[in-house]
Amino acid sequence: TNTHTPVLFFSTHGQVYRMKVYKLPEGAPQARGKPLINLLPLESGETISTILPLPEDEVTWSDLNVVFATAKGNVRRNSMGDFTNVPSNGKIAIRFEEGSDDHLIGVSLCSEADDVLLAAKNGKSIRFPLSDLRVFQGRTSTGVRGMKLGIGEEVIGLSILAGQRA
Repeated sequence: TNTHTPVLFFSTHGQVYRMKVYKLPEGAPQARGKPLINLLPLESGETISTILPLPEDEVTWSDLNVVFATAKGNVRRNSMGDFTNVPSNGKIAIRFEEGSDDHLIGVSLCSEADDVLLAAKNGKSIRFPLSDLRVFQGRTSTGVRGMKLGIGEEVIGLSILAGQRA
């Protein structure tokens, strides 16, 4: 990245925050860093699950897709254009059902030719083409089931696998 690159911060509660790189504090290699709670308006118990640097040119954002994965196995695909205007106090990126203990695991940029890989805590995984996942129009949906989980299981990882299938 460079100083004018926008960076999106996705929280476990489904919020997205935006900041330019030059607004992030610099530190020495020996420094302990600065807590994100001092930079972003995070609620108690809310942590950042994904930091996503983006291209500087916001016009090209509508050509990109973003995939969300939650701990309960839901996935959702949106156009990156849905996240062009993020206010300083954040914006809803993904909604969770009322009373659900679900939380956001990962967010990743992707293209139509990519595959999605979800990994669960018990060691199971699933791989499917991104083209099987439709593009959602709004930011308020919960998504669709990406992986069926047993009792006590949860998704712990999301990866995008680029390239051609054999």
